[in-house]
Amino acid sequence: MTAALLGLGMLAGCGGAAGLTGALQGAIAPLVGTQPAAAPAASAAGAAGAGGAVDPSSLRQVSLNTLGLTGTATRLIDNGASASFAGPQGFTYTMRDGMLVSTRGLGDDLMAADARQSRAALRAGGGQARRVHETLDGLDRIERAEFDCTVTPKGVETVELGTRRVQARRFDEACRGAALIFDNYYWLDAAGEIISSRQFVSRGVAYLRSSDL
Repeated sequence: MTAALLGLGMLAGCGGAAGLTGALQGAIAPLVGTQPAAAPAASAAGAAGAGGAVDPSSLRQVSLNTLGLTGTATRLIDNGASASFAGPQGFTYTMRDGMLVSTRGLGDDLMAADARQSRAALRAGGGQARRVHETLDGLDRIERAEFDCTVTPKGVETVELGTRRVQARRFDEACRGAALIFDNYYWLDAAGEIISSRQFVSRGVAYLRSSDL
């Protein structure tokens, strides 16, 4: 499991080369095979220290309203650039520098994404970006879609993070493709880190909300 997830984090973070998914599918095969529900329990055990307590920094609040999934996600792998998390009912997702780059176990998954220009626009305080998403069509073939996006600052808002409320800068990302339009929302702290976001997964899943605790 650990080796597969490490491959997932590293490969998903390399988006931009031709065929974002490629070797990624082989690396994550064990995750989407048997016993998907075992992932959160295993990950929680791995995150626990000698005293059995889970490190709060390894946890995130996650929700997928379309699928009725809400709960706590546990960090499984963090290689510095990408981090993979196990959410309720065993699905997993990977973030690269706060940007969603893949999901597994949701059915209509985001196989891979290149969101580097969107992240750069967030750092710059807004601007234009192009992103690439790869999903599977009805015949399990990779379907690639490109989106032209506009990142716009929306001022400072109060964000709920677990049991605390913090002030964060909000940015909206409006993306338009040949056959699909979606809007991502991001909340950044004073250091420019994404502490909460609502990011598009796919048509069938819609949006994933992920926040620090």
